[in-house]
Amino acid sequence: MSRKSFWTRARRVPVGLLASLWIAFVSLALSRSAAAYPQYAFKGYGDCNACHHSPTGGGLLTHWGRATIDPTWGGSLEDIWGHTDLSSPPPAPAIDLGADVRLLGLVGNDSDGTIGPVFVPMLTELGGAAAWQRWTLYGAATARSVGTTYLLASREHWLEYSFDGSLQLRAGRMVLPFGIRQPDHTQYVRSDFAFDKWDQSYGLELDWRGQDWTLFANGFVGDLTGRPSERQERGAVATLLRKVGAESSVGLSLLGSVSSAVRRVAASAQARLSFGAGTYALAEFAAQRRDAAAGDDGLTTIGSYLRLGWFARRDLDVYAEGGQRAFVDAGEFAKLRAGLGVNWQVFGFLEFAPQLLVETRADLPTRLLALGQLHLIY
Repeated sequence: MSRKSFWTRARRVPVGLLASLWIAFVSLALSRSAAAYPQYAFKGYGDCNACHHSPTGGGLLTHWGRATIDPTWGGSLEDIWGHTDLSSPPPAPAIDLGADVRLLGLVGNDSDGTIGPVFVPMLTELGGAAAWQRWTLYGAATARSVGTTYLLASREHWLEYSFDGSLQLRAGRMVLPFGIRQPDHTQYVRSDFAFDKWDQSYGLELDWRGQDWTLFANGFVGDLTGRPSERQERGAVATLLRKVGAESSVGLSLLGSVSSAVRRVAASAQARLSFGAGTYALAEFAAQRRDAAAGDDGLTTIGSYLRLGWFARRDLDVYAEGGQRAFVDAGEFAKLRAGLGVNWQVFGFLEFAPQLLVETRADLPTRLLALGQLHLIY
Protein backbone atom coordinates (compact mmCIF):
# COMPACT_ATOMS: atom_id res chain seq x y z
CA MET A 1 0.00 0.00 0.00
CA SER A 2 1.41 3.44 -0.91
CA ARG A 3 2.08 6.07 1.72
CA LYS A 4 -0.60 8.36 0.32
CA SER A 5 -3.30 5.69 0.12
CA PHE A 6 -2.57 4.67 3.72
CA TRP A 7 -2.98 8.24 5.01
CA THR A 8 -6.07 8.94 2.95
CA ARG A 9 -7.86 5.75 4.02
CA ALA A 10 -7.13 6.35 7.71
CA ARG A 11 -10.24 8.10 8.99
CA ARG A 12 -13.02 5.86 10.47
CA VAL A 13 -13.86 4.57 14.00
CA PRO A 14 -17.33 3.35 15.06
CA VAL A 15 -19.07 6.17 16.93
CA GLY A 16 -20.66 3.70 19.36
CA LEU A 17 -17.25 2.38 20.40
CA LEU A 18 -15.87 5.86 21.08
CA ALA A 19 -19.00 6.83 23.02
CA SER A 20 -18.78 3.69 25.15
CA LEU A 21 -15.11 4.30 25.92
CA TRP A 22 -15.73 7.92 26.84
CA ILE A 23 -18.67 7.04 29.10
CA ALA A 24 -16.51 4.44 30.85
CA PHE A 25 -13.75 6.99 31.35
CA VAL A 26 -16.08 9.67 32.71
CA SER A 27 -17.65 7.17 35.10
CA LEU A 28 -14.19 6.38 36.47
CA ALA A 29 -13.12 9.99 36.62
CA LEU A 30 -16.16 11.05 38.64
CA SER A 31 -15.66 8.32 41.23
CA ARG A 32 -14.73 9.68 44.66
CA SER A 33 -12.85 6.58 45.75
CA ALA A 34 -9.19 6.58 46.80
CA ALA A 35 -6.45 6.38 44.07
CA ALA A 36 -3.32 4.74 42.67
CA TYR A 37 -0.80 5.52 39.95
CA PRO A 38 0.68 3.43 38.73
CA GLN A 39 -0.75 0.65 40.83
CA TYR A 40 1.98 0.46 43.50
CA ALA A 41 1.43 4.08 44.55
CA PHE A 42 -1.93 3.03 45.97
CA LYS A 43 -0.17 1.23 48.82
CA GLY A 44 0.14 4.61 50.51
CA TYR A 45 3.93 5.06 50.31
CA GLY A 46 3.71 8.31 48.33
CA ASP A 47 3.58 9.44 44.72
CA CYS A 48 5.84 8.29 41.87
CA ASN A 49 8.62 10.73 42.81
CA ALA A 50 8.79 9.22 46.31
CA CYS A 51 10.00 5.90 44.85
CA HIS A 52 11.88 7.07 41.72
CA HIS A 53 14.53 9.71 41.11
CA SER A 54 12.45 11.13 38.27
CA PRO A 55 9.66 13.49 39.43
CA THR A 56 7.32 11.91 36.85
CA GLY A 57 8.16 8.33 37.89
CA GLY A 58 9.91 5.50 36.09
CA GLY A 59 13.60 4.71 35.96
CA LEU A 60 15.78 3.60 38.85
CA LEU A 61 14.43 3.44 42.38
CA THR A 62 15.35 5.77 45.23
CA HIS A 63 16.30 4.61 48.72
CA TRP A 64 12.64 4.94 49.76
CA GLY A 65 11.46 3.02 46.71
CA ARG A 66 13.71 0.09 47.59
CA ALA A 67 12.78 0.23 51.30
CA THR A 68 9.02 0.02 50.60
CA ILE A 69 9.12 -3.11 48.41
CA ASP A 70 6.86 -5.79 49.93
CA PRO A 71 8.46 -9.17 49.02
CA THR A 72 7.13 -12.60 49.88
CA TRP A 73 10.45 -14.00 51.13
CA GLY A 74 12.63 -11.06 52.05
CA GLY A 75 15.77 -10.13 50.16
CA SER A 76 16.01 -6.53 51.34
CA LEU A 77 17.81 -4.03 49.10
CA GLU A 78 18.63 -1.71 51.99
CA ASP A 79 22.17 -1.23 53.31
CA ILE A 80 23.76 -2.62 50.13
CA TRP A 81 26.92 -1.17 48.63
CA GLY A 82 26.23 1.72 46.29
CA HIS A 83 22.86 2.62 47.79
CA THR A 84 22.50 6.04 49.44
CA ASP A 85 19.51 8.01 50.67
CA LEU A 86 19.34 11.24 48.63
CA SER A 87 15.90 12.32 49.90
CA SER A 88 17.35 15.16 51.97
CA PRO A 89 19.68 17.60 50.16
CA PRO A 90 23.14 16.18 51.00
CA PRO A 91 25.64 18.80 52.24
CA ALA A 92 28.44 16.87 50.50
CA PRO A 93 28.32 15.08 47.12
CA ALA A 94 26.61 11.65 47.36
CA ILE A 95 25.88 8.87 44.84
CA ASP A 96 23.04 6.34 44.68
CA LEU A 97 23.61 3.47 42.23
CA GLY A 98 21.07 1.02 40.82
CA ALA A 99 20.27 -1.53 38.14
CA ASP A 100 17.14 -2.71 36.34
CA VAL A 101 17.11 -6.00 34.38
CA ARG A 102 14.04 -7.33 32.57
CA LEU A 103 13.89 -10.76 30.91
CA LEU A 104 10.91 -12.13 28.96
CA GLY A 105 9.90 -15.60 27.84
CA LEU A 106 6.89 -16.09 25.57
CA VAL A 107 5.05 -18.69 23.52
CA GLY A 108 1.90 -18.28 21.46
CA ASN A 109 -0.15 -18.89 18.35
CA ASP A 110 -1.54 -16.53 15.70
CA SER A 111 -3.49 -19.04 13.58
CA ASP A 112 -0.66 -19.03 11.04
CA GLY A 113 1.49 -21.14 13.33
CA THR A 114 3.18 -21.32 16.71
CA ILE A 115 5.16 -18.36 18.04
CA GLY A 116 8.19 -19.32 20.06
CA PRO A 117 9.08 -20.34 22.61
CA VAL A 118 11.25 -17.22 22.58
CA PHE A 119 13.50 -15.71 25.25
CA VAL A 120 13.97 -11.94 25.03
CA PRO A 121 16.51 -9.94 27.07
CA MET A 122 14.30 -6.86 27.20
CA LEU A 123 16.46 -4.45 29.17
CA THR A 124 19.63 -4.29 31.23
CA GLU A 125 20.00 -0.77 32.59
CA LEU A 126 22.75 0.42 34.93
CA GLY A 127 23.01 3.89 36.37
CA GLY A 128 22.35 6.12 39.31
CA ALA A 129 22.00 9.61 40.69
CA ALA A 130 24.58 11.99 42.13
CA ALA A 131 23.32 14.77 44.40
CA TRP A 132 24.81 17.77 46.14
CA GLN A 133 22.66 20.30 47.99
CA ARG A 134 19.88 21.29 45.54
CA TRP A 135 21.45 19.68 42.45
CA THR A 136 20.84 16.13 41.19
CA LEU A 137 22.49 14.49 38.17
CA TYR A 138 20.79 11.32 36.90
CA GLY A 139 21.88 8.91 34.18
CA ALA A 140 21.42 5.32 33.05
CA ALA A 141 23.03 3.25 30.31
CA THR A 142 21.93 0.11 28.49
CA ALA A 143 22.87 -1.98 25.46
CA ARG A 144 20.75 -1.22 22.39
CA SER A 145 20.46 -3.59 19.44
CA VAL A 146 21.25 -1.88 16.14
CA GLY A 147 21.08 -4.32 13.26
CA THR A 148 23.58 -7.10 13.94
CA THR A 149 25.46 -5.30 16.72
CA TYR A 150 24.88 -3.64 20.10
CA LEU A 151 25.66 -0.07 21.07
CA LEU A 152 25.84 1.52 24.52
CA ALA A 153 22.90 3.91 24.81
CA SER A 154 21.36 6.12 27.47
CA ARG A 155 17.59 6.43 27.53
CA GLU A 156 17.59 9.06 30.27
CA HIS A 157 20.17 11.51 31.58
CA TRP A 158 19.35 14.88 33.06
CA LEU A 159 20.42 17.57 35.51
CA GLU A 160 17.88 18.82 38.06
CA TYR A 161 17.72 21.86 40.32
CA SER A 162 15.26 21.69 43.23
CA PHE A 163 13.89 25.05 44.34
CA ASP A 164 12.12 23.30 47.23
CA GLY A 165 10.37 19.99 47.88
CA SER A 166 7.56 20.81 45.43
CA LEU A 167 9.29 22.56 42.50
CA GLN A 168 12.09 21.20 40.29
CA LEU A 169 13.62 22.23 36.95
CA ARG A 170 15.28 19.57 34.77
CA ALA A 171 17.28 19.67 31.54
CA GLY A 172 18.40 16.65 29.53
CA ARG A 173 17.01 13.52 27.91
CA MET A 174 13.84 12.18 29.52
CA VAL A 175 10.46 10.52 29.00
CA LEU A 176 7.97 13.24 28.07
CA PRO A 177 5.13 13.75 30.59
CA PHE A 178 2.16 12.45 28.58
CA GLY A 179 -0.55 10.02 29.67
CA ILE A 180 -0.22 7.32 32.30
CA ARG A 181 3.45 6.51 32.91
CA GLN A 182 3.42 2.71 32.87
CA PRO A 183 6.26 0.24 32.27
CA ASP A 184 4.45 -1.70 29.49
CA HIS A 185 5.59 0.23 26.43
CA THR A 186 3.65 -2.15 24.12
CA GLN A 187 0.26 -0.77 25.21
CA TYR A 188 -1.34 1.16 22.33
CA VAL A 189 -1.58 4.40 24.34
CA ARG A 190 2.25 4.24 24.60
CA SER A 191 3.62 2.64 21.43
CA ASP A 192 1.16 4.23 18.96
CA PHE A 193 1.62 7.67 20.50
CA ALA A 194 5.44 7.68 20.18
CA PHE A 195 6.19 6.73 23.81
CA ASP A 196 7.78 3.37 23.16
CA LYS A 197 10.89 1.86 24.76
CA TRP A 198 13.36 4.21 23.01
CA ASP A 199 11.10 7.26 22.65
CA GLN A 200 12.74 9.86 24.86
CA SER A 201 13.54 13.48 24.01
CA TYR A 202 15.92 16.21 25.07
CA GLY A 203 14.11 19.04 26.73
CA LEU A 204 13.63 21.47 29.59
CA GLU A 205 11.00 20.45 32.14
CA LEU A 206 9.31 22.15 35.10
CA ASP A 207 7.81 19.78 37.69
CA TRP A 208 5.49 21.22 40.36
CA ARG A 209 3.46 19.38 42.98
CA GLY A 210 0.97 21.23 45.19
CA GLN A 211 -1.46 19.93 47.76
CA ASP A 212 -4.20 19.12 45.24
CA TRP A 213 -2.67 19.95 41.84
CA THR A 214 0.39 18.64 40.00
CA LEU A 215 1.89 20.07 36.81
CA PHE A 216 4.60 18.65 34.54
CA ALA A 217 5.51 20.96 31.60
CA ASN A 218 8.23 20.24 29.04
CA GLY A 219 9.63 21.97 25.96
CA PHE A 220 11.50 19.41 23.81
CA VAL A 221 13.70 19.25 20.70
CA GLY A 222 13.70 15.54 19.82
CA ASP A 223 16.14 12.75 20.67
CA LEU A 224 18.85 14.33 18.43
CA THR A 225 20.60 11.01 17.77
CA GLY A 226 18.53 7.90 17.02
CA ARG A 227 16.02 9.19 14.45
CA PRO A 228 16.35 10.69 10.96
CA SER A 229 16.16 14.47 10.89
CA GLU A 230 12.67 14.54 9.34
CA ARG A 231 11.33 12.72 12.45
CA GLN A 232 13.02 14.95 15.03
CA GLU A 233 9.98 16.53 16.66
CA ARG A 234 10.20 19.88 18.47
CA GLY A 235 7.37 21.14 20.63
CA ALA A 236 5.80 21.28 24.07
CA VAL A 237 3.86 18.88 26.29
CA ALA A 238 2.17 19.27 29.66
CA THR A 239 0.24 17.08 32.09
CA LEU A 240 -2.04 18.55 34.76
CA LEU A 241 -3.28 16.26 37.55
CA ARG A 242 -6.02 17.00 40.09
CA LYS A 243 -6.21 15.04 43.32
CA VAL A 244 -9.74 13.76 44.03
CA GLY A 245 -10.49 12.57 47.54
CA ALA A 246 -7.76 11.06 49.69
CA GLU A 247 -5.51 9.65 46.94
CA SER A 248 -7.42 9.55 43.65
CA SER A 249 -6.49 11.74 40.72
CA VAL A 250 -7.71 12.62 37.26
CA GLY A 251 -5.55 14.29 34.66
CA LEU A 252 -5.20 15.79 31.22
CA SER A 253 -2.15 15.78 28.92
CA LEU A 254 -1.68 18.01 25.85
CA LEU A 255 1.11 17.83 23.27
CA GLY A 256 1.98 19.80 20.15
CA SER A 257 5.04 19.26 17.95
CA VAL A 258 6.47 19.81 14.48
CA SER A 259 9.21 18.26 12.38
CA SER A 260 10.29 18.79 8.80
CA ALA A 261 7.88 16.02 7.75
CA VAL A 262 4.94 16.02 10.19
CA ARG A 263 2.87 18.23 12.47
CA ARG A 264 1.34 16.52 15.51
CA VAL A 265 -1.20 17.36 18.22
CA ALA A 266 -2.26 14.89 20.92
CA ALA A 267 -4.35 14.77 24.08
CA SER A 268 -4.88 12.22 26.85
CA ALA A 269 -7.43 12.01 29.67
CA GLN A 270 -6.46 9.78 32.61
CA ALA A 271 -7.88 8.45 35.88
CA ARG A 272 -6.10 6.62 38.68
CA LEU A 273 -8.45 5.12 41.27
CA SER A 274 -8.63 2.73 44.16
CA PHE A 275 -11.96 1.27 45.30
CA GLY A 276 -10.85 -0.08 48.68
CA ALA A 277 -10.02 -3.62 49.82
CA GLY A 278 -6.93 -3.59 47.60
CA THR A 279 -8.79 -2.95 44.32
CA TYR A 280 -7.90 -0.23 41.84
CA ALA A 281 -8.34 1.01 38.28
CA LEU A 282 -6.14 2.82 35.76
CA ALA A 283 -7.89 4.34 32.74
CA GLU A 284 -6.72 6.40 29.78
CA PHE A 285 -8.34 7.71 26.60
CA ALA A 286 -5.98 9.34 24.08
CA ALA A 287 -6.22 10.86 20.60
CA GLN A 288 -3.71 12.36 18.21
CA ARG A 289 -3.64 13.95 14.78
CA ARG A 290 -0.65 13.82 12.44
CA ASP A 291 -0.56 15.95 9.28
CA ALA A 292 2.11 15.89 6.61
CA ALA A 293 4.08 19.12 6.49
CA ALA A 294 3.67 19.14 2.71
CA GLY A 295 0.36 18.18 1.11
CA ASP A 296 -2.96 17.33 2.72
CA ASP A 297 -2.31 13.80 4.02
CA GLY A 298 -3.32 13.23 7.63
CA LEU A 299 -3.97 10.52 10.18
CA THR A 300 -6.11 10.57 13.34
CA THR A 301 -5.41 7.88 15.96
CA ILE A 302 -7.63 6.91 18.90
CA GLY A 303 -6.31 4.76 21.75
CA SER A 304 -7.65 3.62 25.11
CA TYR A 305 -6.49 1.60 28.09
CA LEU A 306 -8.24 0.16 31.16
CA ARG A 307 -6.71 -1.90 33.95
CA LEU A 308 -8.69 -3.36 36.86
CA GLY A 309 -6.55 -4.87 39.60
CA TRP A 310 -6.61 -6.36 43.06
CA PHE A 311 -3.79 -6.63 45.57
CA ALA A 312 -4.69 -10.05 46.95
CA ARG A 313 -1.65 -9.54 49.19
CA ARG A 314 0.74 -6.63 49.34
CA ASP A 315 3.23 -8.70 47.35
CA LEU A 316 0.69 -10.00 44.79
CA ASP A 317 -1.10 -7.82 42.22
CA VAL A 318 -3.75 -9.66 40.15
CA TYR A 319 -5.20 -7.74 37.20
CA ALA A 320 -7.23 -7.73 34.00
CA GLU A 321 -6.51 -5.12 31.35
CA GLY A 322 -7.57 -4.18 27.86
CA GLY A 323 -6.68 -1.71 25.15
CA GLN A 324 -7.92 -0.46 21.78
CA ARG A 325 -6.31 1.37 18.87
CA ALA A 326 -8.01 2.58 15.73
CA PHE A 327 -7.50 5.06 12.91
CA VAL A 328 -10.43 7.34 12.18
CA ASP A 329 -12.06 6.31 8.87
CA ALA A 330 -9.90 3.19 8.65
CA GLY A 331 -11.61 0.45 10.62
CA GLU A 332 -9.60 -2.20 8.80
CA PHE A 333 -6.55 -1.20 10.86
CA ALA A 334 -8.22 -1.51 14.29
CA LYS A 335 -6.60 -3.55 17.06
CA LEU A 336 -7.97 -4.81 20.38
CA ARG A 337 -6.11 -6.58 23.17
CA ALA A 338 -7.06 -8.07 26.54
CA GLY A 339 -4.98 -9.78 29.16
CA LEU A 340 -4.95 -11.42 32.58
CA GLY A 341 -1.82 -11.29 34.68
CA VAL A 342 -0.06 -11.24 38.02
CA ASN A 343 2.77 -9.12 39.40
CA TRP A 344 4.40 -11.14 42.20
CA GLN A 345 7.19 -9.56 44.25
CA VAL A 346 8.95 -12.83 45.14
CA PHE A 347 12.06 -11.30 46.73
CA GLY A 348 13.13 -7.72 47.28
CA PHE A 349 15.32 -8.04 44.20
CA LEU A 350 13.04 -10.22 42.03
CA GLU A 351 9.55 -9.77 40.56
CA PHE A 352 7.79 -12.44 38.48
CA ALA A 353 5.04 -11.30 36.10
CA PRO A 354 3.19 -13.99 34.07
CA GLN A 355 0.41 -12.92 31.68
CA LEU A 356 -2.06 -14.41 29.20
CA LEU A 357 -2.78 -12.08 26.29
CA VAL A 358 -5.13 -12.14 23.31
CA GLU A 359 -4.98 -9.58 20.49
CA THR A 360 -7.36 -9.20 17.57
CA ARG A 361 -6.27 -7.28 14.50
CA ALA A 362 -8.53 -6.38 11.60
CA ASP A 363 -7.87 -8.61 8.56
CA LEU A 364 -5.14 -10.50 10.47
CA PRO A 365 -5.23 -13.70 12.58
CA THR A 366 -6.05 -13.45 16.28
CA ARG A 367 -2.90 -13.71 18.37
CA LEU A 368 -2.71 -15.68 21.64
CA LEU A 369 0.35 -15.28 23.86
CA ALA A 370 1.57 -16.62 27.19
CA LEU A 371 4.31 -14.44 28.67
CA GLY A 372 6.50 -14.58 31.75
CA GLN A 373 8.66 -11.63 32.75
CA LEU A 374 11.46 -11.67 35.33
CA HIS A 375 12.34 -8.26 36.76
CA LEU A 376 15.63 -8.00 38.68
CA ILE A 377 16.24 -4.90 40.80
CA TYR A 378 19.41 -3.63 42.44
